[in-house]
Amino acid sequence: MRGHTEQNDRIRNSFHHVCAKFALIGLAVTLASCDADQIPPFQPGLGGPAAVYTAITASGAHTCGISDGGTFCWGDGDAGQLGDGAAADRNIPTQILAALPTASIDAGAAHSCGVASDGRAFCWGDGGDGRLGNGTLQAWLTPALVSNALRFSSVSAGESHTCGIATTGAGYCWGLGAQGRLGTGNAQSRVNPAQSLGGFAFAQISAGAAHTCGVTVGGEALCWGSGADGRLGTGNQLDQFGPTAVLGGFSFAQISAGTDHTCAVTTTGRTYCWGAGASGKLGIGTTLARLEPTVVASALSFNSVSAGDEHTCAVTTDGRGFCWGAGGNGRLGTGNELDRLVPGLVTGANGFESVTAAETHSCGVMTDGGAFCWGSGADGRLGTGNENSRLSAAQVIAG
Repeated sequence: MRGHTEQNDRIRNSFHHVCAKFALIGLAVTLASCDADQIPPFQPGLGGPAAVYTAITASGAHTCGISDGGTFCWGDGDAGQLGDGAAADRNIPTQILAALPTASIDAGAAHSCGVASDGRAFCWGDGGDGRLGNGTLQAWLTPALVSNALRFSSVSAGESHTCGIATTGAGYCWGLGAQGRLGTGNAQSRVNPAQSLGGFAFAQISAGAAHTCGVTVGGEALCWGSGADGRLGTGNQLDQFGPTAVLGGFSFAQISAGTDHTCAVTTTGRTYCWGAGASGKLGIGTTLARLEPTVVASALSFNSVSAGDEHTCAVTTDGRGFCWGAGGNGRLGTGNELDRLVPGLVTGANGFESVTAAETHSCGVMTDGGAFCWGSGADGRLGTGNENSRLSAAQVIAG
């Protein structure tokens, strides 16, 4: 009980600190709102008061999500990727400084991007190589409008580049162009959105570390950029400077480009992975690389998949979370730090809507709106109010 009492004290102290800040800037607060007796006590297993989330995304060492209270980010903020106006880490969800409601959001290695409710795209954080798409190479501590009159349905932030789907279905990319990851036919970097080759209409797009993949409205998977380790799924390791068909002729519903591997879910619920296989991240029972899609060793039916750095996570059609690959820091959520060559059940939570795999941590949104994270807690990336690592899913507390 001593730990629970200390947690209650920390919550009460944080409330009093907020009230003091309000008073300093001249905002009126009622006595009840700052009354310690009105603060709900910490509940073991819940991690404190929690918001209702509709989306969560994790990459590198930070996490972002959209909840009923707005758009929040937490974890490593050194490059401004949390969007709260500071270059500082946060161990609880902190609201981004955006003028418009965010319809979707995606976290990259050291930057983040989102689409506003009116279709305008915004990015913030590290601006190196033009990855923010605002015509500059500068870092931004708050959301900055992506240049161009385009309206987007979604964006995907990679390591040093970003891609998005315009409301017309066309794919656009910007940032570092090395190895052809922008899909524009060359290796030129772009500080503004540039349309990918081929005139494809995309339903979904995913920017990885040095490659990009997408699924067309017809279910065809296309990849481009670095072909090292077979991450493009084209049967070789050649770089591709424009969208190139993934082998197998499968009809895919969703795709995820990780650091050096890729995974995708077919319209029938089968999951396939390809590229580097270190630590078992492909989920095929071996650590060997694969140059083309190889089915994950499981009879489970999946709704979605997320390829991280050295691990992968997915959600089954019945809402269970599974992860495989490197288990260090508990990033697989299986209750230990063991690597897994095949999918292992995430413990501590059930009823997942989606999951996201980052560098050394993972997160998920539940069907009831709860947000959970597990793995390395460094920099506060789990949003649990501290930097403790978790071997099982732990609920994100309210910001």
